[in-house]
Amino acid sequence: MSLPALGGRASRRYNDSVLRVAAIVALIACGAGLVWYYTAGHAAPAPDVVVVQPVDENGWIDQLYTANPAEVEAATRQVHELGPRALPLIHQTFQDSGASTPRVKAALKACAILGPIAAAAIPEVAEQLPDPTLTAEAAVALSFMGRGAFGPLRDALTSDDPVVRREALRSIGKLKERAPLDARVVVPLLIRGVSDSDPGVRTVAVTYLGIIHEGGTDAVNALVTALKDPEVDVRRSAASALGSFAEDAAPAIPALKKAAGDSDPEVAREAGVTLVKLQAK
Repeated sequence: MSLPALGGRASRRYNDSVLRVAAIVALIACGAGLVWYYTAGHAAPAPDVVVVQPVDENGWIDQLYTANPAEVEAATRQVHELGPRALPLIHQTFQDSGASTPRVKAALKACAILGPIAAAAIPEVAEQLPDPTLTAEAAVALSFMGRGAFGPLRDALTSDDPVVRREALRSIGKLKERAPLDARVVVPLLIRGVSDSDPGVRTVAVTYLGIIHEGGTDAVNALVTALKDPEVDVRRSAASALGSFAEDAAPAIPALKKAAGDSDPEVAREAGVTLVKLQAK
């Protein structure tokens, strides 16, 4: 049975519909082929493998004493993280006679960072005190390293070098609170320092007597003596230190009144401020 003949317009519409369907089918087939091509024939490459380099546990020694703050911060953080594991390199550095000054300073700074953790290195740190290029750094390190550092610092007070005596006494003053130490072993050393031949040592002595403000009459008498020191810095520091002794400093009031007329205006001002403090109580 044959289909009835279609008119010209109907025939064209029929043919257009067939062509559209055929085009859609072709597009679908083409898309499917492309998907297969790229998934089967062109699979995505495997991602790159990231290789994590091991951290150099000794890297801090070359960065801890540089002028680059970021490097110093990173090295300080590494020393904190290493803790006792940093000690072998510290010992090795102190024992290396050819180690550069910056490298030794880095080892000293590491000891200060580690504090009592680095107590085993106290003798080696103390050996650096006589070296004028290392005195300050060694003294600072010892002030953080615990009670075991007191003996070497006390021994350094007999040095012929006034810088060594000054920095050792300063570190003893700091160690008193950090360790802590009994004031009865520290204050006599400070009092003795008030009569040292070097004005720098005397200034440190009177300053830390004021910071610690213990020792009662003995400490106050030493500070009264210091009010008559020939060096301005010593007199000024003594006048200020007496202000921290409260009623214990009452016997010093006559000397402070005299110091209030000192030829140096800063000494006179400090003495006046301390008098106001003492007489207000």
